Amino acid sequence: MHNSWRCSLFGVLAMITLAACGDDGGGNKQSPRSVFFEDRVLNIAHRGGARLRPEHTIAAYENALAIGADVVELDLHATADGVIVALHDATVDRTTNGTGTVRQMSSQEVHSLDAGYNFTRDRGATYPFRGTGLTIPTLDEALDLLGDTPLSVEIKQSVPPIAAQVLATFEAHGAVDNAIFVAFDSRPVQAIRDLNPDALTAFSAQDILTFSLLTDETLATYEPPALFIQPPFELIDPAFMARAKALGLRVHPWTVNDREEMQQLIDMGVDGMFTDDPAQLEELLAGN
Repeated sequence: MHNSWRCSLFGVLAMITLAACGDDGGGNKQSPRSVFFEDRVLNIAHRGGARLRPEHTIAAYENALAIGADVVELDLHATADGVIVALHDATVDRTTNGTGTVRQMSSQEVHSLDAGYNFTRDRGATYPFRGTGLTIPTLDEALDLLGDTPLSVEIKQSVPPIAAQVLATFEAHGAVDNAIFVAFDSRPVQAIRDLNPDALTAFSAQDILTFSLLTDETLATYEPPALFIQPPFELIDPAFMARAKALGLRVHPWTVNDREEMQQLIDMGVDGMFTDDPAQLEELLAGN
């Protein structure tokens, strides 16, 4: 490991330790940022816990918090009039009663949709959240609820770029330090790194590919671009974990919904995992 990377890692950890020990006049106060570095497996609610509540709705986020999830994931797109919204897909078709591409719809059109319309736990026999008033939340609405919660923030949209607006919104809510920013596309991730070098980021898809192709020779001179790697869980094996740990990386695989696979990953030493069923993971972690 290069000295520059070691110094950078230790510097971040030192800053986090100081932040975690800050006092607001009412005793010690833990920073959400420090949660990402705790020596335990983090329960990361994928899309807010998509098996339990309609994904990326306030109801899902509230349920994740009630269950005890450590981190909530947000996926972000922008509407045609430039409003950032929390939604996984580029279209509204799968999760709502509407059709269309988010970036071609106005924020009013997106807000008018029923975000609980297609959620079912029994393969379509019932749709318990239809007509209950659930909407696709804006990033501002999500942060009003989750601003003090550790977040994994995936910037889904690359064109037109939205990373600067996403970061500005987090800054306005005082929530930058509570988030890890990530994207499959390297451009939004690099934009966040350039705009705020202190913001936590995770590997892009290209970064993960580069990491996966490392050899013993190239590993000797490799410098990780971020402190967090969030790969598909199928990539995780003891060799992957040994390499990640040797580099000081925190490993958060996705998306893990099978109890046996959860336990296997815990046994291999992952630092957290994304799951659609944070209640199941919380129960498993309580027994470990």
